[in-house]
Amino acid sequence: MTATATETTSLIAFILPGVPCSVRMARFFVRAALSYHDLGDFGTDAEAVTSELVTNAITHADAPSIGVELIRMGGSRALAVGVAVSDSSPLPPVLRDPEHDAEHGRGLQLVAALSADWSWAPRGAGKAVYAILMRQE
Repeated sequence: MTATATETTSLIAFILPGVPCSVRMARFFVRAALSYHDLGDFGTDAEAVTSELVTNAITHADAPSIGVELIRMGGSRALAVGVAVSDSSPLPPVLRDPEHDAEHGRGLQLVAALSADWSWAPRGAGKAVYAILMRQE
């Protein structure tokens, strides 16, 4: 078995206030960073994932601020972009199975559908929720 080296590069990292208008700002900064680094083909999915993760942090963590980082990951055969959203709540995200007519509760299902993988990890007193978007090179 041959190990595949993966190089990671932070494309952008920023902190936003934990208020609803931050969702729009996060999408804008993510799309701009992807475009600047010639990774625009990740734009639509990365914006949707960022939107859901930031919305969840605002809604469920009740955090005064939210961190967002976009990371480029490259190996010998694939290119990936990671989106990580951190907040001050130590509680893990919950993947829900909402009723058919429910208006909310599908955000993490969307993140799971658009990403190759997603998870969370403790970060300081809070957590970071991340998703990996992948493309074949």
